[in-house]
Amino acid sequence: MIATACPAADAGSGPRFAEEESQPMQEITVGLYQVHDFELRSRTAHDNPFRVPVSATFQHESGAVINDLEGFYDGGDVWRIRFSPNRQGLWRGATRGDDPQLDGIELPAVRCVPNDNPAVHGMMRVDPQAPHRFVFEDGTPAVPLGFEWDWMFAYHQEHGQGRSSSRDNPPFEEAMDLICRSGFNYIVANLYAHLYHRNETNPQTEPYLYRPPKMWPFGGSNDQPDHSRLNVEFFQDFDRMVAQLHRRGVLLHLMIQVQNKKVNWPDRASAEDDVFWRYVVARYQGFCNVIWDVSKESYNLLARTGGHDYTLSRIGLIRRSDAYGHLVTAHDNERESWGAVSVVDKAADFIADQVKFGGAEANWAVQSAHKLNREAVRRWRRAAKPYMNVEYGYELGVEPLSVPSVKFSTSGENILLWTWALYVAGAYPNYYYCNTSWDLIKFHPIPPSWPCYRHLADFLGLMDLRNMAPDNDLVQGGMCSAEPGKQYFVLLPAGGDESIDLTAVPKGAGVQATWIDITGGQQVSQAVEDWGFSVKLANPLAQPDRPCAIYLKVR
Repeated sequence: MIATACPAADAGSGPRFAEEESQPMQEITVGLYQVHDFELRSRTAHDNPFRVPVSATFQHESGAVINDLEGFYDGGDVWRIRFSPNRQGLWRGATRGDDPQLDGIELPAVRCVPNDNPAVHGMMRVDPQAPHRFVFEDGTPAVPLGFEWDWMFAYHQEHGQGRSSSRDNPPFEEAMDLICRSGFNYIVANLYAHLYHRNETNPQTEPYLYRPPKMWPFGGSNDQPDHSRLNVEFFQDFDRMVAQLHRRGVLLHLMIQVQNKKVNWPDRASAEDDVFWRYVVARYQGFCNVIWDVSKESYNLLARTGGHDYTLSRIGLIRRSDAYGHLVTAHDNERESWGAVSVVDKAADFIADQVKFGGAEANWAVQSAHKLNREAVRRWRRAAKPYMNVEYGYELGVEPLSVPSVKFSTSGENILLWTWALYVAGAYPNYYYCNTSWDLIKFHPIPPSWPCYRHLADFLGLMDLRNMAPDNDLVQGGMCSAEPGKQYFVLLPAGGDESIDLTAVPKGAGVQATWIDITGGQQVSQAVEDWGFSVKLANPLAQPDRPCAIYLKVR
């Protein structure tokens, strides 16, 4: 939601603006963590308005300050300062800019009132009390359940704002309903990507291709770009998409670049490149749901430049430009680095990698679950920061499109199992569905696995992950994360019974075990009558040989 002093507009219409400067100055009411755009105007002639700096500093009545919040050019004679108050009370701001018509403007005072959107909790942070975990600004634990939708921007260009839809692909708002209803709360997406699939003449594929996109971020075209100019129309459409995610409380893991999708980016570290990066940060830092990522599969930058200097320079530029201090990472910067912590991982706020395991054995899916779990546990031990496995497998579509041959494409049940295995290891997963994650997008029919992620999200809500750490030594054959003596989270990839070490449970306490069939959703709760070094937990589920999980709570 974009808060404003103007009359209410349709919820999907994107940013709405304060009254023009010719109107009397007034106090503006904005909800905590909501967004307000201050519109500034200048009729000064500029050779390149995208290089005209303007910023604002806001001071709270308590003395707290948001310094040098950069603004951005938005076409015509308009610049904007996008402000989001992060504490209640009165804020006052003033601008600074090289253009006299943009400099020294005292902005209308902002009265920040309580947040009225229960889905919004402020920015996601690394929990200072639990460095492997995330927490929101208001103290609510953050448990990302990721959904990869790389071409989301292109889908919104086609189906957003009431634009046309098809039987298989609903309007953007309805597509988001499907994703949120399934429990996903975190979308991994490109800012822009141009070309991947090349079989547009395939009649099976053609209706579902979302490239080349209708709009691109630079002047000119992708084939003949003018990197000295940015395409305001592209970013205005992107604004409306981000605003809808923000209103729903959905986090956006924004991969600012991608190196292998035929995008003609500016020359690295050039003046045009720096303007582009600063513009993106200026435009989207006001949205508390944004997480920065330098590039999808950043190992391509390592391969092309021979080092990490450029990636590190972009992390530095983002941090210098971002007045709010959103989280920043660089996805897979050394190509499935198998537990190693690179110099980029050390510089990032959290590690975002892609690690996959194949196999030829009959039970390769269960074995892959154990391998993914062990890999994530190794990350936990080697780096005191959150770890997200962004790509660990690809669920095949119900009606498979002509996607590239991917070794790790598999059934929905396998991907679901691997997702649980990552959570039990103290990591965060990002789900990948072949019919929505590429530039080939076909939502309907919805895969039967999606309701299972709702069960997963609800089950995770039973526990306090913040205080748990992976410890597979506590169980005999499954995987375990625990706060010993208080709570235990166990995954049994092959189902069956389990033995668990409950010696840390105080004498006289009660232990309640809740079982869940992770594919069917059946739940059974029972009291644990005994505890000690090797307590037998008998599986009470109707189909005990299916993958299942247990949450034990000490009362």
